Amino acid sequence: MAARLLYGFRYSIGYALTVWLFCSLIGICFGATMGFFAGWIDIFGQRMIEVWESVPTLMLLIILASMLSPNIWILAGFTVFFGWTEISLYTRSEFLRLRKRDFVDAARALGAGRSRIIFRHILPNSLTPWITITPFMIAGSITGLATLDYLGFGLAPPTPSWGELLGQAQTHFQRAWWLAVFPSLALFTTLTALNLIGSAVRDAFDPRR
Repeated sequence: MAARLLYGFRYSIGYALTVWLFCSLIGICFGATMGFFAGWIDIFGQRMIEVWESVPTLMLLIILASMLSPNIWILAGFTVFFGWTEISLYTRSEFLRLRKRDFVDAARALGAGRSRIIFRHILPNSLTPWITITPFMIAGSITGLATLDYLGFGLAPPTPSWGELLGQAQTHFQRAWWLAVFPSLALFTTLTALNLIGSAVRDAFDPRR
């Protein structure tokens, strides 16, 4: 049980960090483009994101898992494909707010090009929301993978995962109660720690404190 919990943690945190990294890269790029250029680029990007967010991601993921035998990379890739929109909206709002600030006008007056203004001046000042929601994104990805594994649409057996252990507990709870207790404790401890980290980071970057 201890070995499967440890290996399950490795798969869970690896999946969550992979999803977080690629969602962040795609979302920041899209959000920065929409927020900096605004105009028709922003309008087109917003309409595309609205369509993207209306897609039933969990339903499509379940259909994909029933057709294939997904591994951690397929699950992560599919989650990233639909999961970058939230970060893009945060980044867009920050770029829209900062693009008219005095330090950007000063950099433009000194002859700085678009790439320098974006990467040197605006982007470092627009990452606070992204840093703040990072622990919550990782916690959400761990919960999502555990849910898919519990329903039988996640990592294929015999890959160890917390959701798969909880699925076994539902069948063998009378004879093996520890299959429910220890994976639940592992999930509870990990998610609580990540949420506490997220709250601390949010308080640290709160300008009103």
